[in-house]
Amino acid sequence: MKSLKQLPTIANVAAGNNVSIMLPVGNTYEAIHLHYSGVTAAQLKNIKIEANNRLISEYPSGTRLISMDSHYSRTQKSGVLIFNFNRPELHKLGDTRFFGFDTNRSQGITTANISIEIDAAASAPVLTAYAQTVQSVQGVPNYLTKVRRMFVNVSAAGTFEIDNIPKPVGASIAAIHLYMPDVGDENSDGLCEITKAELLVDNTNWHDLSASKAAVFQQLNGRTPQVSDSTVIDLILDGDVQHALPLSYKDSSGNQLPIQDMRLRCEAASAGQVELMVEYIDVWGAGRF
Repeated sequence: MKSLKQLPTIANVAAGNNVSIMLPVGNTYEAIHLHYSGVTAAQLKNIKIEANNRLISEYPSGTRLISMDSHYSRTQKSGVLIFNFNRPELHKLGDTRFFGFDTNRSQGITTANISIEIDAAASAPVLTAYAQTVQSVQGVPNYLTKVRRMFVNVSAAGTFEIDNIPKPVGASIAAIHLYMPDVGDENSDGLCEITKAELLVDNTNWHDLSASKAAVFQQLNGRTPQVSDSTVIDLILDGDVQHALPLSYKDSSGNQLPIQDMRLRCEAASAGQVELMVEYIDVWGAGRF
């Protein structure tokens, strides 16, 4: 059965403070709801989900979390940040149930938390967190979505490549979000400055179309592309997690080896900085990234 409950009181909630939502270990978290008032989503900054002091996912702000949830057309509520561990956009219930933040002791997790920096400009912040959990099954780890950030400087408008996205062995990539909002220059059109993002894996191009045409495919598959903020390479847009990009393969001896080359070839409408949010699918464990 699912359990819905309030999490421990969040200490030291005040403008300018760093706070932690403590997640009692033992069960599998499907979602965390953070209710907030007296502070905006943009003022909830440097959000990090951690276990045993190891990073799982990171977001620059609550606004970014909302933007990524909006891409997947996930149900949202004003004044609530939702950390979805079970990927509700997947079409098969069995796939959705495979996802979750499993804190069973068999995983070796002793501490789990979500850390947040409250902007000093927040008026009178109030934060309360609630959890949706299910009972863990010992020895059956859940898939985790691990969101990692990286930045790329673009020196001029035109074509550029990104060839240093980490490729952890055993993990897969569900989506790559490229954030480069319109800078309001002479090219101003209200759209993300990344006008095309190709995905090349070992010299095969898996995403050879413009950002606007990619957004049409995504819309037709139930997504809500955030075209003013981002261009997205969505590899599971049909709701099938099996279409995520595996970052390794097995050789004839059964050894897992990393793919040789993965890069993005992009076109930008202007110079600036691109922020990548990469959604990895992986499990928790010793030696995992």
